[in-house]
Amino acid sequence: MFARRFSESSYRRSQAATGVPVRPTAIARGLTLRVLGAGEDAAERERIAQHLIDELSREAGLPPCQVVVPDRPQVHRHDGQRLQSKTYGYYTYRLDAQGKVAWARIRIYHRTAVQQRVIAPKVFLNTLLHEWTHHYDFHGLRLPRSYHTAGFFARLRALADALEVGYVLPPEADAAGPSAGGAASAD
Repeated sequence: MFARRFSESSYRRSQAATGVPVRPTAIARGLTLRVLGAGEDAAERERIAQHLIDELSREAGLPPCQVVVPDRPQVHRHDGQRLQSKTYGYYTYRLDAQGKVAWARIRIYHRTAVQQRVIAPKVFLNTLLHEWTHHYDFHGLRLPRSYHTAGFFARLRALADALEVGYVLPPEADAAGPSAGGAASAD
C-alpha cells in the first residue's frame, strides 16, 4: 500500500512539473547545433553529445552523466516479418553507499535496428534530450522513478524549445490532428 502511494505521488509530481528543466546557455545552444551537424561518425557524435550533456548538467546543478554511443544497431524485437519494438537509447545510474550518484550514463545506439543505417541527426538529438530529461527527473526533481507522463514530455519539449531545436521532436498530439483511423493510440 505504501509503495503504491509513493509511486502515485511520484507520478503526480512528474505530471505537475512542466517547465524547462534548465535555462540553456549560448554554449549549450551552439553544442546542440553541432550535435545536429556532427555527421555519421559515432565517436564524433559521442564527443559533442558529451559536451552538451556536461553543459546542461552543470547549468541544472546535476551530477555528471557519461554519454556512450556504440556503433551498433538498436536493440530490437522482430517476429520474423515485422519489427515489434526497438530501443533508441536508455538512461541508467548507480548510487554509492552514501546515496550519492556513483555514475550516470546515457547510451544511444548509433545504427537503426533492421537496416543498420546511421540514425538521423534529429533522431539522435531527440533521444539525447529525452534521456537527459530522465537524468533531470532523478537528480533534479529527485523522483524515485521517471515516468513518461505528459509532464515529462512537456519538460522535454520546453528543453528543446529553449535550445531552439523544438523541430527535432514529433509534433504535439493536438497539433498533429486526428490519426488516419480516427482512434487514439499510446506507447
